[in-house]
Amino acid sequence: MPHDPLLLVYAALATIATAVVAALATRVQLLPDVIDISIILTGSGLGSLSFVFYGALRRFGPAHIGRLALLGTLLGGGVTAVIVSLALLADVLS
Repeated sequence: MPHDPLLLVYAALATIATAVVAALATRVQLLPDVIDISIILTGSGLGSLSFVFYGALRRFGPAHIGRLALLGTLLGGGVTAVIVSLALLADVLS
């Protein structure tokens, strides 16, 4: 485990960037259809990473960061599901 917190920040940002690029590449068919990235699972993961990143910046303890990870997963998946539902509803009503 590195002692420099900046390395952890860079690793978190690289992870988020990789998830976003993979989701966009799948969406615009740059990757084959075999690679399936679920939008809700991606939103859950990004929500969890965001909350853990915030906890690491605030230097919370491991127990608090664990709770933040669970909360971020729940909120990230919920918000993504609501956004997908609203997008589908807008598509149906238009």
